[in-house]
Amino acid sequence: MAAIPPVMLVLDISTLSSATPREWIEFSRVGTCCIPQVIYEEMRLLFDRSPDPDLERISREFSRFYPHSGWKITDVVGHHAALKTTTSHALTKRARVSLAVAKCAYGLAQEFPQNLVVLVASDRELQQKIYDMQINNLCAIPGSGLIQWSRSGQRPIAVIQKIQQMRATVGSRAAVSSIKPTAGSKTATTGIKRTSIPAASPPRNTSITPKRVAMRPSLGITNWVSQLIAIGFTLGALAIAAWIVWTLFLGNEFNPQEFLPSSNSSKESIGTLS
Repeated sequence: MAAIPPVMLVLDISTLSSATPREWIEFSRVGTCCIPQVIYEEMRLLFDRSPDPDLERISREFSRFYPHSGWKITDVVGHHAALKTTTSHALTKRARVSLAVAKCAYGLAQEFPQNLVVLVASDRELQQKIYDMQINNLCAIPGSGLIQWSRSGQRPIAVIQKIQQMRATVGSRAAVSSIKPTAGSKTATTGIKRTSIPAASPPRNTSITPKRVAMRPSLGITNWVSQLIAIGFTLGALAIAAWIVWTLFLGNEFNPQEFLPSSNSSKESIGTLS
């Protein structure tokens, strides 16, 4: 789940005048407090010459509070169609200041898209303009809503809605970015396989083929020699067997004289002839 975005508070004079210095300190617990340049100049003007004793008191308290508050003065200005004047009549000073504060809040929202910019003003017309602009990280609340928020920690409804919109936007961007590295990793893996297989296959073919060719003639010669040796052993065994049989059975009975004519028979044949 996406984290809660940092909050930037843009404070109007109405917000400062409706709160005490102690409540100003509590505002810093909610987020970074920003004072538009036009508001800071207006507070100094009230400090120098203010016909209203209450406003003069507030301006003096703010002058003592600001140097050690950690608040920031900003001169950022953003231009939007909804913040343009639609009348040809001259605006009152209060209307010009409120419009300048709204432009400052819009400019901060554009400059810091990861932050939620909250314009705090009592002007309902100004709050409606901010709502109609439909900027994901910009909303407007009254000063009473900020006081309750800083005390109880319970966010106003407008702030909750904008936080949900920003978290949904961040979640969709994270989902898209998580898909792209996965596709890249698959491509890289496929590329590794394609380069490794052809590199390994040629050595296998060249190493196996000569061995097979070289082994064929050696196998033929070996078989031919073994056959000759076997035939020689067979003939030798047959000759030895024949000699043994001849010696055992026919060697003593065979007499070559029996087959040759004797001398007596030759004499008798000669006498008969005579």
